[in-house]
Amino acid sequence: MENRGGLAAFVLAIMFFQTIVEKLAIAEEMPQRIVSIHLCADQFTLALANRAQIASLSYLATDESRSYMANAAKGIQLNNGTAEEVVALRPDLVLAGFMSARATIESLQALGYRVLELALSTNFDDIRAQIQLLADILGNPKKGKTLIAKMDQQLETAVTDIYGSRPLAAIYQPMGFTSGRGSLESSILISAGFENLAVRLKMGALGHLPLETLISARPSLLVNWMGDDPHPSLSRAGYAHPVLAKGPWQIAFIPNKLWSCGAWYSALAVKQLAAIRRSLKK
Repeated sequence: MENRGGLAAFVLAIMFFQTIVEKLAIAEEMPQRIVSIHLCADQFTLALANRAQIASLSYLATDESRSYMANAAKGIQLNNGTAEEVVALRPDLVLAGFMSARATIESLQALGYRVLELALSTNFDDIRAQIQLLADILGNPKKGKTLIAKMDQQLETAVTDIYGSRPLAAIYQPMGFTSGRGSLESSILISAGFENLAVRLKMGALGHLPLETLISARPSLLVNWMGDDPHPSLSRAGYAHPVLAKGPWQIAFIPNKLWSCGAWYSALAVKQLAAIRRSLKK
């Protein structure tokens, strides 16, 4: 009996030692100096990494009109996405995105830096996959699972009453552009219980929606894609057209930061649009 007890204690000690070794190995693999050079990468870095791991974020990270995590980014060194800046920061992981400067990415890769380019997320399956991928890479897989669960709960709440026909809605961008099949904007609109006019018209991720077509379709909702973006431009002057202001539709302004990047908080855009859909029935 004593031999058996000693053997059991020895086996437990070995298992404990293996666990410690595995945890140390994971800790060594975790990036300790993360540099993000892309707005979307900023959001994921702030949500999934430990603050001590973050060496720098892009200059847009603290822009409250574009960055959902602007408050969390305060106090962290910012960069303009140049290779010279990144090298000086001595990163062990650089996070870039689908619109990051190719010259910067290629220069860093040529110098041997580890660069991860985030893909463009166009639906919630893409978002789930990207969250968990980054959570694993950054060494915080539980944070990823928690974030996904929170997003899914918000999405589920938004769709509980979707049945029968869906109200027709149109996404209206500067210069009359719209978002159809294969776009994040369309996925958000459909998830909220609307039919997307651009999809009905068989448009792809980006199409042009003439005013005449918009008027004849008579959607119940017109979504101002620029939301509350305060920066003036000639391209957005079209929003002041009397046809848009006096048309037979409700106009929704969804904050640009909720869908400028496909992320867990895109579910908040769905939530806002679902609330508008419910109000249309009253």
